[in-house]
Amino acid sequence: MAIDVVINQKHLQIQLKQLETVWHTVVNGYNLSKAAELLHTSQSSLSKQIAGLENQLKTDVFTRQGKRLTGLTPIGKALLPHIEAIFAEIRTIENLSLDFNNAQEGTLTVATTHTQARYVLPQIVKTFREKFNKVNLVLSQADPESIAQMVIRGQADIGIATESLLNNSVLRCHRYYDWSHIVIVPKEHELAKFAGVVNGVDLPTLASYPIITYHGGFTGRSAIDKAFAKAGLTPDVVLAALDSDVISTYVSSGLGVGIIAEMAYEPNHYSDLVAIPITHFGRFTSWIAVRDDSDIRKFGQEFIKLCQNQFDKK
Repeated sequence: MAIDVVINQKHLQIQLKQLETVWHTVVNGYNLSKAAELLHTSQSSLSKQIAGLENQLKTDVFTRQGKRLTGLTPIGKALLPHIEAIFAEIRTIENLSLDFNNAQEGTLTVATTHTQARYVLPQIVKTFREKFNKVNLVLSQADPESIAQMVIRGQADIGIATESLLNNSVLRCHRYYDWSHIVIVPKEHELAKFAGVVNGVDLPTLASYPIITYHGGFTGRSAIDKAFAKAGLTPDVVLAALDSDVISTYVSSGLGVGIIAEMAYEPNHYSDLVAIPITHFGRFTSWIAVRDDSDIRKFGQEFIKLCQNQFDKK
């Protein structure tokens, strides 16, 4: 994205290149060396762009420790959403041009959690690739908060997660699907008798066994903790993992009772395990998010449609 336009106002003469430098510096964790590498320029060139902007504004945009950038000043924090909005508009113009010239080629970056990428999206990706075989599809796995920030900052075109996406007014969210947790145990486990029970196992009974479930902030873990706390229970979480496969593996080995997302239960892969319903942790919604102030490529819009149709057909 070549940026060399100068914005002339009565008191300011700001180059978009300067704003782009601020944006890339923030996105890359205030690491000028990394930002310069991605922009195919020198670190000294970026420093000059920042100095030029700060000279125009007559104040510092970044906080510093010696020569190292460490964060944003109050005015820098106030400027960042406007800078992101400017580049969202530029990306929209760029996407319109790319779609007009060749709507079947390009890159689509989808930021999502491991659970979505591993258990929900494989068929969507397969169908999408069959329809758009010249599109480079990138799946970036991250935690929900990082996914939201990646979409906001233009590092991803689409974000898919359960938590965090609805908490930001910059994002436009589309409902994807609803899900719940389940309990998994070996077939010979004494809790296996609850596998056919409608309401499954109760919380006091579940809390009396060692628990294996997700890390905090992932796949509804906060709701699990809140449900136990509300019931006055302190479960023994002997292992927390990001990956449902890891949880299932250790449940299979007899380390404890597992709590996983229902879409992550794979009876064909873990034939020695059974699933037990549980209603105490509530229902969750996975969302698909894009920036509300910009348009993504047409093939990105088709990807979203494929996702929305995935569960309507069931």
